Amino acid sequence: MSLRLREARLTDLPFLREMLYEGVFWRARPDRPTFEEGLALPDVKKELANWGERDGDTAVIATIDSMPIGASWYRFWTADAGSGGYVDEATPVLAVAVHRDHRHQGIGRKLIKRLIEQAAAQSVSLISLSVSKDNYALRLYRQLGFEVHTDRGDALTMVRRTDDGEVDPRSG
Repeated sequence: MSLRLREARLTDLPFLREMLYEGVFWRARPDRPTFEEGLALPDVKKELANWGERDGDTAVIATIDSMPIGASWYRFWTADAGSGGYVDEATPVLAVAVHRDHRHQGIGRKLIKRLIEQAAAQSVSLISLSVSKDNYALRLYRQLGFEVHTDRGDALTMVRRTDDGEVDPRSG
């Protein structure tokens, strides 16, 4: 089995939706909504609405033997139509999810690194993300150079420069 990263295609949208569900509802809880219920929630539904129709929509798919097992993507938002990790209109918000059977194998790290490289190649200097304070991925984000921009109570907005320079978490 060999891991391969590739740029997403519009035909990957159903898989991106699966990964969105996994990323948002990562906790194993008895009250976890069904796939349809979870993706119908307004704050979740907008995350991939009209995917590929907006400038800057960028995604990477991780596959093993051509089977998709993880994805990472970013989008640009506006102040009146922002996402949980929104900082400003020049900073895309990153999301990442790996199928639960393939977690803790470094796949998320590789997906995020690829997106950081793509952002740098597109002259995007800063990327952001939102993470719950109890999410085990918080450690990974810190290892990859993300720093706290905003503490939102139970979640953090984190930022990272794409040029590997120092980040002023108050900048934005």
